[in-house]
Amino acid sequence: MVKEGGTMQSFTNREMQLIKFIRQLGWGEVRLRVENGQPVLIYEAIKTVKLEEDVYLNNKGRKKQAPV
Repeated sequence: MVKEGGTMQSFTNREMQLIKFIRQLGWGEVRLRVENGQPVLIYEAIKTVKLEEDVYLNNKGRKKQAPV
């Protein structure tokens, strides 16, 4: 629920779908169409993966420093 103008309002179904989509995306960019204050379409979503420079994962999934 969100407080807007002094009154409590629930998220609409479209807003909940957008929030779920963004959370599943994790990291990236979204282009969105909004009509009458509501999300209507997600035009494109680009998932981005940030690569670390000096850290890599060993075969057990733990971070280790790269050898020098």
